[in-house]
Amino acid sequence: MKLKQRLLLLSIVPLLLSTGIIGFNISQLFTLQSSTEEIVDSLITVEELNSSAQSLQKSLDSYAFNISESNKNNIEQDLQLVKANYEALAPLLVSKEQKQHSDKIARKYDQILDESTPAVEANNQAEIKRQSFRIKGLINDVIELKRDINEQYKTMQIEIQNNIDRIIYISIALMAILLIGSIITVLLLTNRIVGRIEQVTRSAEEIADGNLAIELEDVKSKDEVATLQRAFKKMSSNLREFLSHVQDSSSQVAASSEELMASADETMKGAELISDSIQQVSSGAEKQSFMSVESVQSADKSKSYVDEISTIASLAQQLSVSTGKKTEQGSKFVEVTVSQMEKINESVDETDHALSILNNQTKEIVKVLSQITEVADQTNLLSLNASIEAARAGEAGKGFAVVADEVKKLADQTRQLVANITGIAKQIDVDTEKTVTSINDVKDRVQKGLEIAFDTQTTFGEIQEAVGQVQTQVVNITSISDKIEVEVSKVSAHAKEMSEVSKSTSDNSTSVAATSEEQLASMEEISGAAVSLANLAEELQVRLSKFTI
Repeated sequence: MKLKQRLLLLSIVPLLLSTGIIGFNISQLFTLQSSTEEIVDSLITVEELNSSAQSLQKSLDSYAFNISESNKNNIEQDLQLVKANYEALAPLLVSKEQKQHSDKIARKYDQILDESTPAVEANNQAEIKRQSFRIKGLINDVIELKRDINEQYKTMQIEIQNNIDRIIYISIALMAILLIGSIITVLLLTNRIVGRIEQVTRSAEEIADGNLAIELEDVKSKDEVATLQRAFKKMSSNLREFLSHVQDSSSQVAASSEELMASADETMKGAELISDSIQQVSSGAEKQSFMSVESVQSADKSKSYVDEISTIASLAQQLSVSTGKKTEQGSKFVEVTVSQMEKINESVDETDHALSILNNQTKEIVKVLSQITEVADQTNLLSLNASIEAARAGEAGKGFAVVADEVKKLADQTRQLVANITGIAKQIDVDTEKTVTSINDVKDRVQKGLEIAFDTQTTFGEIQEAVGQVQTQVVNITSISDKIEVEVSKVSAHAKEMSEVSKSTSDNSTSVAATSEEQLASMEEISGAAVSLANLAEELQVRLSKFTI
């Protein structure tokens, strides 16, 4: 593999891995957001079902006390609203327990609908009142369902927190592995390249010191450094052969050519080295220009990837904002429910107080009726005595006997009416006691409903906080992707500048290479002329004796 390919791979792999890590985090955030939206929808819908059921109970109570067309319309609307809320909630339920509660609610609703509709049409207040009490059982089932969903939400919150922790740990671990792997790869590649270049440098120093007998190792790699090593080895071999040839030729040249030949030889070697170097520079510049073009293309691709990441992060931010709005709406519904439950609690307290007063007054009525009964008994006794006295008086007492008989009848009627009123009063007392007991039970259930509503309100607060954290994380990801996009743009600009410089260097190297070739041609002419100068051969031999071939 070429060195430029290795360097390009070393720069692209970390970028791809980083992109993969970011994509993994975004996918996990989408999963968490989807789970949160589903449970929030369930909480909102079950709260709406609870509110509509309570509204239906109020409408039935109102119709039971006051039969009117408006109250009848309210009952029909509330029945439809309960049905709509239940149908919206049913598809959102996932657990077996929740579906059982849902089926139970559906059965009670169908029974209430079947029995309350004819009662409303027939203006049967007693049946409507009974259906109002049955609504309480449906509300209790809704409250139980809401409690199950709250438990599911709490469990999901724990799972979400665990998932977030796992994402953080995985990201940190992957980034650490990526960083360590990049450092190790860079160190290994750098040590390998530097070691081979140092080997070439040591060989060049040996040759500079006159030792041409060194042997360079054969290399099997195909990168640029290996190409340099092979070229240097070939240069050393050619130089050794050239010097050997010069030594053989110099022994035949006259002494007068030694000095000129040595100078020409030194100049030619320098010119050849310059020509080879210029050619290598030109080749390297062309390769660098090609690499720069590839770098520009890679930077453009990276920029497009970063744009996609930024778009996805923006979408995630919009979704998290939408979730926040839904959560805020659910919180408002809970506040309305709490307010309604508090009003119901106040109404129950007032009813309890009124029933207590009624119970006391009923007991007072029973006492008064007992006294009336005693008076009627005494009146009956007096009328009996009067009848006896009238009988004794004979004809003179007949009128008095008629009056006594009428008084006795009135006393009997009074005693009978008092007995009936006493029975009714006692039955009212018993019914009042039962109603007080039922009201106390309702108070307990309303209190429990308030506690659950407050818990739901707290839960929505936690949801809003969690959604806020998700929004913050999405904003951070967007900010990071924007920074990456800026850096990639800088890299692309630098790569384009490098490409232009490389092209200019390649053009200049071509011109210098042509000049070097002309210089070589001139030196060949000088070398030919120096052959006639034999006196320079001796000096050439002295110089050549410094080299070990």
